[in-house]
Amino acid sequence: MNKPYWGLWTLLLVAFALFAALSFWSDGFNAVDIKTSSFGRTMSGLFADNDSTASGSDSLDASGRLPNGRHPEGWRAPMDTTAKSILFIGDSMLEGLGERLAAYCDKNGHKLVEVIWYSSSTLCWGETARLTKLINEYHPNYIMVCLGANELYVPDIKNARRPHLKKILKEIGDIPYLWIGPPNWVEDTGINDLLAQEVDEGCFYYSAKDKFTRSRDGAHPTRASAHLWMDRVVKWLNSQGAYPIRLDYPGEGVSRASRIVVYQPPV
Repeated sequence: MNKPYWGLWTLLLVAFALFAALSFWSDGFNAVDIKTSSFGRTMSGLFADNDSTASGSDSLDASGRLPNGRHPEGWRAPMDTTAKSILFIGDSMLEGLGERLAAYCDKNGHKLVEVIWYSSSTLCWGETARLTKLINEYHPNYIMVCLGANELYVPDIKNARRPHLKKILKEIGDIPYLWIGPPNWVEDTGINDLLAQEVDEGCFYYSAKDKFTRSRDGAHPTRASAHLWMDRVVKWLNSQGAYPIRLDYPGEGVSRASRIVVYQPPV
């Protein structure tokens, strides 16, 4: 190549380098605002994608979940103000919680189906197809669960109950949900840790930290204490929960679910 062309090529390379540098510089020089060009945005996007892939970050699906099926920390859906068909399942703790939740549902136009399975646990629900049958029958678009109080003493609980808990969560599937943890009256053997590990981010209310007034059996909260418990759950759901819904304060008092289904203790 003739020497005169070297000078031309050098000039072009310098100009290209300057153009590229200015393209990436979005803050401008002092008071002069130099906008990022499409070239710079394109190149930045390429490098960002490579960095994202290298760091192992994953995109979210339509329901805001990672490929592992869980929400990223801090993820929240927008407040849903539509009327809901709520299925509330659990053990005897629902006696107090359910009648207070029913008051919220009456106030906010939701339909509540309450299913109390006395003395039940994640084992009971996980070993049966009862939840799937209830979902198919009542077609809820929101599910609440209160289980774990009958599993505070289970040894090696993480291995003993994890498969059953996973099955329950699989049955819930993509339906927005909230799991209310047990109101511990003793130190548990790991049920709350297991729930915190397996239940989706923002879908587990940790009740063990709350203070309760207990009934004569020393375990169940009194009715009044259970009502305050549900008030705390609702407040948390709409300030920190992954799936907030319209649950305006209904004032004092309780109500009755649209339908109450009762199952006797497992044999």
